[in-house]
Amino acid sequence: MNPLLLVSIGGIAGTLSRYGIGALIPSGRTGTLVANLIGVGLAAALLVLIERRGNINLRLLLLPGFASGLTTFSAVAIHSIEPADGGLTYLGFTVVLSLLIIALVIPTVRRLIPVRR
Repeated sequence: MNPLLLVSIGGIAGTLSRYGIGALIPSGRTGTLVANLIGVGLAAALLVLIERRGNINLRLLLLPGFASGLTTFSAVAIHSIEPADGGLTYLGFTVVLSLLIIALVIPTVRRLIPVRR
């Protein structure tokens, strides 16, 4: 399938998911944090899955497509430049939690999904 189409389909689904999270959690910072942490965890798990079982089409659909559509760096940047409202604390919290999720998800998923032989 056409790579541009795969990324587009995944991106649309990820963006709609992000919109849904924003509707469920209307607080801007909290909604952004939740969406990004879900996206980071999902991307970490997908990296292992695709490394062990995937193909290029699945990678395009899910990583630069869905996971990128779900996460939003621009919103993190905007929330972070509001220093009077704890912007730098929010940025630090986002980065630390994201790294923690990656550190937990990748080894866990590697134990669950064996290498294809």
